[in-house]
Amino acid sequence: MLSLCAAVDETVSADDDIGAVLRVAVGAGGDALQRTMEDNPLNRAAGVVDAGAYGIWLLLLGALEKVDPRGAARVAMPQLRRPGVAPVQPGAPAPEVASWTGGHCVQYLVTSPTRRPEDLRREMLDAGADSVLVVGDDSLLKVHAHAARPETVTAIGESAGTLEDVVVEDFDSMVAEHERATGIVLRSPPRPLAAISVVPGDGFAEIVRSFYVTPLRGGATMNPSVGEIVEAIREANAESVVVLPNDRNVILAAREAGRIAGTRVEVIETRSVAHGMAALVPFDPMAGATASGSRQDVDTVVRHMREAARDSHAIEVTHATRDTTIGDVAVARGDAIALLDGTLAARADDALEALDRAARQLLERAGDGHRPEVVVLYAGAEVTDEDAERAADRLRETLEGAEVEVRRGGQPHYPYIVQLE
Repeated sequence: MLSLCAAVDETVSADDDIGAVLRVAVGAGGDALQRTMEDNPLNRAAGVVDAGAYGIWLLLLGALEKVDPRGAARVAMPQLRRPGVAPVQPGAPAPEVASWTGGHCVQYLVTSPTRRPEDLRREMLDAGADSVLVVGDDSLLKVHAHAARPETVTAIGESAGTLEDVVVEDFDSMVAEHERATGIVLRSPPRPLAAISVVPGDGFAEIVRSFYVTPLRGGATMNPSVGEIVEAIREANAESVVVLPNDRNVILAAREAGRIAGTRVEVIETRSVAHGMAALVPFDPMAGATASGSRQDVDTVVRHMREAARDSHAIEVTHATRDTTIGDVAVARGDAIALLDGTLAARADDALEALDRAARQLLERAGDGHRPEVVVLYAGAEVTDEDAERAADRLRETLEGAEVEVRRGGQPHYPYIVQLE
């Protein structure tokens, strides 16, 4: 209803007589009514226009019939359902749609917009947003949308002008606050796909959440049990759940949890959190959801996640806890050592040198045709920002041409964990 009213308000002129105003309102309202067929998951899945908007349009048409019967008679009735969609019979079940299981409400202003409101609105809908409203004039636009990834909606707005008064509200937090205030727990139907990632630090947990993935704390001496993984799988409330163990010692527990969890579980056997982070890049939280805007099914997303993990490399830098010999390399307690994809690649007096040697060894293995292009360095809990940047600079020098980003992983025991793709 709001989008139809906004379209009418943008079109009519207060200087016109009442007949002209109503004729313009009915025309603009009819066009806006057609667009409501794509406005939200229910309308889109059912292939029909919004009933409330249709009611408003009928009121306008009735007013026009009173003022200008001939003009009203010339109005073409709008198409109320998508071609090929049969009328819904009384008592028929509602169409299958994705339940709202999280996301954000995004609102902002666009000053001096360079794009038309309807173009912005269409792009946001095509990107998977719902409840999209874009209203205003050549000087200012007001945008409202619901989206799983709010940055998608803000990026579309930035393509049209400067954003002001940006407000992003987390629906999950709003629901949790409602549950705390009322004691009423809202249980949503299962969504098609969810993912769980075992992570060794608070920084990793925050990053994982930004992918709409549930973090499960793990790491040396504190890996999750089978029961904890099962609990996380069930709380994910999904028909299919991807589990990223991110440690060779967690893989068996993840497999067993998948066997007894009572739902479809796909364990991608990542042996490092770096491989797990690479697997998150193609993850689509809306995959398989009817009318979600996603063009991918669950199996396709899982396959892409496996491929991303397989095609990535991981460097983990730590310190030896005892004297030992690994392969042909003698390691003393306290030495800095670097593992490349789980295998000892370098020993050095300090972590930075071990990191550099492992990166050089990766280049030797990969050859010129497979040099890393994207590198993310995750700094450990004890690493300062200055040391992290120094390590990133060394990687930029060694891995010439690679894009190197620094993130705070917050992991203990490992000063540096590096994801290379």
